[in-house]
Amino acid sequence: MSKPCAIQKQIESSNEIIADLRERIRKMERRLQDPQMPEERRKEVETELTEIKKMLETNEEMLQKLHRENSKSFAVAACLFFACFLIYGVYVLIVGT
Repeated sequence: MSKPCAIQKQIESSNEIIADLRERIRKMERRLQDPQMPEERRKEVETELTEIKKMLETNEEMLQKLHRENSKSFAVAACLFFACFLIYGVYVLIVGT
């Protein structure tokens, strides 16, 4: 089995980070629903929640960039494959079998 390339590893890592951040957000939002939470603690949790949402947004943007980079790499590979196939076809037409 082949090893994934660096971009694929980064995509997987970003997906894991995003999933972890979303889980943390869910847990914190559940905590904020507790009516018995002291006001000071509530403000701390809200501040932390805001920071986590910013981190989530940043990671999602990075993931989109990685997906674009990955599609560029695929396009280059597809073009090289097509060029090789075209050159082989021309060679066979000129030289024959």
